[in-house]
Amino acid sequence: MYQNRIKQSGFTLVELLVAITIVAMLSSIAVPLYTRYSERSYLTEVQADLLNCAQALERQSALTFSYAPAADVNDDGIAEAADGPISADICRPLSTTNLRYNIGVVSAATTYTLTAVAPNGSPMDDYGNLTFDNAGLRTWDQSGDGTIDADENDWIYDD
Repeated sequence: MYQNRIKQSGFTLVELLVAITIVAMLSSIAVPLYTRYSERSYLTEVQADLLNCAQALERQSALTFSYAPAADVNDDGIAEAADGPISADICRPLSTTNLRYNIGVVSAATTYTLTAVAPNGSPMDDYGNLTFDNAGLRTWDQSGDGTIDADENDWIYDD
């Protein structure tokens, strides 16, 4: 008796479930690692932006003998105030363009303080505020409570 058998190919339900389980386990490890990597790169980006804006303020001071005005309060791209968002004619921070941080400035004739604040809903919302001033002082209010604690007087990332 000759019987014509059809060869079936494909995966069984058990094989598919095992494959899905393996992918889920790998994702549960990879996604948090990638998220932390991205957040650290965003911190590096805003630190570079603060330093670039500080260099731009130093160039302005060399030309005008004053750090002020450096803020743009009416969003026209021209500095007309001493306190507010950093003006686009001073510097164009990448972290602001990418909506991760807003960089503001408080400037006077001989001093300035740059502050990076993450807007609500930003991926950096839980990372606090970073500051840089004309004396080179770097602070990072990691707790976001508005005060600089003893361990927040630098930009060192602590896990």
